[in-house]
Amino acid sequence: MFVWLIVGLALAFLLLMLLNWWAKAEVKTAKSSLFWAILAVCAILTFALMASGKGLAAILPIGFAAWRMFGAKSMPRGRAGPGRRNDSGPMSPSEAREVLGVREGAGEQEINAAYRQLMAKYHPDKGGNDWMASKLNEARKALLGK
Repeated sequence: MFVWLIVGLALAFLLLMLLNWWAKAEVKTAKSSLFWAILAVCAILTFALMASGKGLAAILPIGFAAWRMFGAKSMPRGRAGPGRRNDSGPMSPSEAREVLGVREGAGEQEINAAYRQLMAKYHPDKGGNDWMASKLNEARKALLGK
């Protein structure tokens, strides 16, 4: 009984360390590691089901792993839908106004004021993120040409 307690605490500690690493990892690294972790869990589950004589039930994790490896990657991603833009080209003035929250025909002072207010809120040094800061910069550049 005591051995299982030690094993459980060790596994919990390792899981916390893994989650801490995953939270600090870059997005691309985190996505890749999550993908391989899901495939590993599917493989372990498949092996356990086949070893216990439930080979028919093992089709599900095998099918899911195969779908993730081959089928899901061929699907188009990042398709722009309502209210979302496709990142394939420069930002249009209407999208830039929407990002900055300014009306059509806004002057340079109004655009700069909105930019400064949003940048103060979403700057990476203030708890924001790089993506939002780059979108604000892109929107300001699209409207002012700076």
